[in-house]
Amino acid sequence: MEEGRISSSQLTLLVISFLFGTSLLLSPGRGAGQDSWLATLLGLGEGFIFALLNLALYNRFSGQSLVEINELVWGPIIGKFFSAAFLWYLFHLGSSGFAIFVTLLKTAIFMVTPEYILLVTGLITCIYTCKQGIEVISRMNEVLLFSTLFLFAFSLFLMLNIFEPKNLLPVLDLPVKKLLWVAHGTATFPFGQIIALAMVWPFLNETEQYRKSLFKGLIVAGIILILGEIRTGAVLGKISGFYVFPTYEAYRMINIAGVLTRLELIPVLNFLTMGFIKASILLYATSLGTAQMLKLRTYRPLVFPLGVLMIILAAQNYANISQHLEFTENIHPLYALPFQVILPLITLLMALIRGFPKQEVSK
Repeated sequence: MEEGRISSSQLTLLVISFLFGTSLLLSPGRGAGQDSWLATLLGLGEGFIFALLNLALYNRFSGQSLVEINELVWGPIIGKFFSAAFLWYLFHLGSSGFAIFVTLLKTAIFMVTPEYILLVTGLITCIYTCKQGIEVISRMNEVLLFSTLFLFAFSLFLMLNIFEPKNLLPVLDLPVKKLLWVAHGTATFPFGQIIALAMVWPFLNETEQYRKSLFKGLIVAGIILILGEIRTGAVLGKISGFYVFPTYEAYRMINIAGVLTRLELIPVLNFLTMGFIKASILLYATSLGTAQMLKLRTYRPLVFPLGVLMIILAAQNYANISQHLEFTENIHPLYALPFQVILPLITLLMALIRGFPKQEVSK
């Protein structure tokens, strides 16, 4: 069904890009104001707990995807129910990514372009990439991620003259309960979403390196996201919470001697590259998982119809960006828990009870 293989370093880069995705633009800690960096730091800590669960499943079933694990542990009927719930979550994440993609482009660049043209354009690119397999996605990601990291580092340098550390004060300016809620939100978006990579881990050609790749990717992505929150908070101050895309607004304030100004194209490019990789991984994982659940020989015929359904849901899911933000900040932290934690944890416990050790799983 999938003959491609990826190295441990490619998996690390995939983890980083997947966590960047929409997070480089849609600030995960947005609800914490100038404490957004602290909320992201706490969310990263909680994200490590999610990663440990992810790792426990991998150590026991390193040759199997989560869909295959569900069927092995629960049997063909209940296993399909668990897999369908997991695949719905991946599908919904993908449609949400497309929705943010359209909102940004219509806000920043293509104000009068019909929404469906933007959706179809993004979808065609993702469909072509997904049909090439995980190896091609990983190779494309190497180039796109390093260009994104370069632009991120370059932008930090450009913002030095408008960087105001006092805008980050006072620390802990909001109630602890509110801070912990926002931190939990950042744990589920984006860190907990790495459960999607449970459809990718069977293709790692260095199985013993999975733990190192996973945690390296988490740490690097977490540090960069925290730096991004510090940068945006120091530039915009308390007003950052009033913007839909605070990172985009921070870039608009760059002014180097009246020559380098209005460089908001940089975060747009970063979002397009990392958002493309995340959407491709989600579409690939959904297609592959559906094919495995239905016992098909290949996932490729499913990529196009599932992709079309994704953009239809993206167009219908949220009437406006305010509803999307409401979902992300107030509903997703609870909505995501069954898919990111509860179902995988129950599956792991059942595997322990039924005695499915790693060595009994066929590679």
